[in-house]
Amino acid sequence: MASQLYQLGIKLLNIYLKLSAVLGNKKAKIGNQGRGYWKENIKKLNSNKITFWVHAASHGEAIMAVPLIDEILKNDNHQVAISFFSPSGFENFKYQNSDLFKFYLPIDTKKNSAKVVAFIKPKLIIFIKYDLWLNLILECQNQEIPTFLVSSKFRKNQWYFKFFAGNSLRILKSMTKIFTLDHSSLDLLKSKRFTNANYCGDLRYDQVNNIKDSKKIKNFNIGKPCVILGSSWETEENLVIDIIKDLKHINWIIVPHEINHKNLLKLKSRFADNCLLLSETNFSKSNPKVLIIDEIGLLANLYEFSDIAFIGGGFSGKLHNILEAGAKGNVILFGPKIEKFPEAQLMLKEDVAFKINNSSELKLKILELLENSKELENKKNHIKKIIQNKIGATKIVWSEIKKII
Repeated sequence: MASQLYQLGIKLLNIYLKLSAVLGNKKAKIGNQGRGYWKENIKKLNSNKITFWVHAASHGEAIMAVPLIDEILKNDNHQVAISFFSPSGFENFKYQNSDLFKFYLPIDTKKNSAKVVAFIKPKLIIFIKYDLWLNLILECQNQEIPTFLVSSKFRKNQWYFKFFAGNSLRILKSMTKIFTLDHSSLDLLKSKRFTNANYCGDLRYDQVNNIKDSKKIKNFNIGKPCVILGSSWETEENLVIDIIKDLKHINWIIVPHEINHKNLLKLKSRFADNCLLLSETNFSKSNPKVLIIDEIGLLANLYEFSDIAFIGGGFSGKLHNILEAGAKGNVILFGPKIEKFPEAQLMLKEDVAFKINNSSELKLKILELLENSKELENKKNHIKKIIQNKIGATKIVWSEIKKII
């Protein structure tokens, strides 16, 4: 029953994406086109090298995988094929190495899975966090190709554990190794009689500890104190409008989640006074009070200029990566919907992060933090130590992979 439902779901997904593209959904159109020429993007794979296939749902999961990719490519005889389902992942992921090839994952039919596995001939496949495609896993297992799931998060209410999920659950149990993000996920899998599960932790702690410097912000200069609005949606932007007007001694960096021309113009018009886009700023001549970032890929590096980071997505339950900000010593603020984010709950417990429900709370918390410079410095140092102490997932996973290769 589970297998039949899954195959039906894949067919419906395919129809939905094609229909969305026809009706003008830009992302669906780009994704459909990309899946149509997946083979073109990886045709230069070297048949004499060992191929590691990494699958990431989108950009965040690909960034999460970087420490593992770095480890793989230390060997000149290795290459990586990284697949994406999301256009934002494929288009935005940048990794400067000629032995990495990125491509769109075809729709997960049995036929497509057989084709792509036969073409890549991977030594193994690594799924990052989630986005498991059962036909692909089954095809790899049929070909005796090891399958890994890394930094995964499981909850009791997921469909894998429903009464109708029988075959899907068996496929998961037969994966080579499942590494969990937290101990509660491991305990759940053990209670379901998984024998292939181990704890590794969160790859993102390793990733944020090794963020490479960006030449693009070499001459960057903004005054202190500084608050950064990271990967913001309109909800977060609405909360800071009046605060920016009232607290004129604070400098702001705003990095919107959607960096496109229309959104940037709208955003700039809302912060008209002493507000510039990064692309129009000459730091030797001007130092804007509000700086809007209009280039993708700079956020992680920009946190070194701020003291407090208000991270987007916390009002919708889609919180952006807070660890990048924490690694640079920022005290973290976010919206209230963080139940699915164990790293946010940890930082709350450690008193280096705070939930914000409205504009008044945000203003008061920023003032409270900035008015006690000694306490702020203590929190900044503490959050960096927390992240340092969580490093190690890559080493655990790589030690298991080495046993196979």
